[in-house]
Amino acid sequence: MSEEKENEEQGITLKVKRSPISGSGIIRVHESVLEGTALAEAKPALLRKGRYEVVVRIVADDLMARGMVSLRQKDMERLRVKEGGEVVLLEYVGIRNKLGERLKRLRRKGN
Repeated sequence: MSEEKENEEQGITLKVKRSPISGSGIIRVHESVLEGTALAEAKPALLRKGRYEVVVRIVADDLMARGMVSLRQKDMERLRVKEGGEVVLLEYVGIRNKLGERLKRLRRKGN
């Protein structure tokens, strides 16, 4: 596996806690989870469990337990994870950014 692919795969592993709020798309994590990462509050992030992924927005909360993620029911269903299961939190990289990086590499190879 290339070094770039390994960096894409690295993320923060968190245990799932079911949120009492219905809906989807928003997660709560302890503030410390965001420290030293490219992840930021209110920005899109990617949650992954196996081959299943969901794009979410992060809310940092100092009352949330460290190492836990509060996940809404619909997102739990999409990820096929139960309370106590583990998910990986990753930086979300949109298709526009991915294509831009690949075009830069292709241009460098062409010169």
